[in-house]
Amino acid sequence: MQSLSPKAVEALVRNLEQAKLKKGEDPQIQFVLAAAIGLLRKPQVVSPDMPGGEQRRSQIQRMFFAPLEDFLINETLPNRQEGRIERAVLERVWKWLSRDVIATDVQTVLEQAGNAKVSGERVDALVQALRTRAADAIAEALHNAEVSEKERRRMGIELGGERGIAELRDIQKVFAAERWLLPFLQNLPEHINEHRLKQDYDVLRLVEKCSARFPDHVPVIAAALVERADTPSALCSFAGRLNGDDDPKAIANSQFAPFVDVVMSEAERLQILALKHRNHNPDPVAFSQALSEYHSLVRGVERDMDLSLSGKWHKQLSETKKTLSGEITRELNNAHGAIRRALQVPKRDREGKLLLDQASVDEAVRTLKVVTMVRNASETFAVNDVGKRTRQAVEQTLEIVTRSLISDLGKAKGQQLEAQLIAADNAIMLSEVYFGADYAAQLRRSRQSAITKTKNGASGPSPERKLVASALGKR
Repeated sequence: MQSLSPKAVEALVRNLEQAKLKKGEDPQIQFVLAAAIGLLRKPQVVSPDMPGGEQRRSQIQRMFFAPLEDFLINETLPNRQEGRIERAVLERVWKWLSRDVIATDVQTVLEQAGNAKVSGERVDALVQALRTRAADAIAEALHNAEVSEKERRRMGIELGGERGIAELRDIQKVFAAERWLLPFLQNLPEHINEHRLKQDYDVLRLVEKCSARFPDHVPVIAAALVERADTPSALCSFAGRLNGDDDPKAIANSQFAPFVDVVMSEAERLQILALKHRNHNPDPVAFSQALSEYHSLVRGVERDMDLSLSGKWHKQLSETKKTLSGEITRELNNAHGAIRRALQVPKRDREGKLLLDQASVDEAVRTLKVVTMVRNASETFAVNDVGKRTRQAVEQTLEIVTRSLISDLGKAKGQQLEAQLIAADNAIMLSEVYFGADYAAQLRRSRQSAITKTKNGASGPSPERKLVASALGKR
């Protein structure tokens, strides 16, 4: 997969997510999907040890930008964070460099990469030299833009305005520091757990030493750590340890404030990611998973820091909460209708083919996942009242309609039985999402009994109702 372009990897992820919806939790699909998502978030260094030709030539751009892998994000943050570089800007920067800044150098490297007689090691050295040349050329261009408004406007047009120029400044900072920055990153663990950030000293000592020698690069170091931290919120405590004082005001006035800044930027990134999942991702569980990840981050931050003592950080986090709470409220207000649409018995078209509405089923799954997740995150999302009303409506609807659909199986025949089975199976699946596997197993037994018997002679409270009461009691 490393030979694929970012767009190809994105297409692969979309196709795998759709396949997962059709085939369920297939372990092979899950394995490949996890690898593809990991490659998209953090592309690996492209090896030049492939035969010369168009294939190797086409990889030069990715090889050139390889040192940026720890700093790239896919989202456009509302408040740009130094050290976190938006992936989309790389294409603009490459075109600008190869056309206006170091065109001859770029062309030389491309020609050498396309020559089968040139070794991979030689191409690797040429790309390294090209980065060094680019770092110097970018620094000169940025200086010219500072002293000339005309040059600044011209650069902004090519790179996407002031934000693009800021992204370019970060790229130059990483390239210029490659000699010491890459060894520093190699000494960091690929995954930094919470204990290491809050109590151990290995990472702390590395960062202290690096921050003392290169104070201008503290935001870059913080951006690298947030990508590797298993619990990003722990960087708030880490900032206090570096500063020798965990008071938010003291941290805000210190050189280590970027470690908290980058956590706030991660909250903003997760907010954007959650909204993208809700509006564009066909995977019905992606939205709730993103919300859960956001909730874990916020819970960790608020446990470790009193943000009321810091106006800037408190405002940033409050704005993300407000945005997501609004989206969740809309989701919850639509929950009852979404459940009822998903539980409809499918009709047939003129040719007798069943009209299946998988989109409504997916919407109901997404909604139920959100309802369940929000119940356990009341301190993060301000949706307590609407959440309570929604849960009551959802529980009543699932219980009553599912029981009715299973009961009607005993009365249906022929083609109607097929449609009734689909509706009942959808209802059982949705009940499992909300009430759990034990309740779903009982429903499946009732379903089988209804199919094999013409009438259900049971009297008194149904097993389904008893199990619903038990499930709600446990919740």
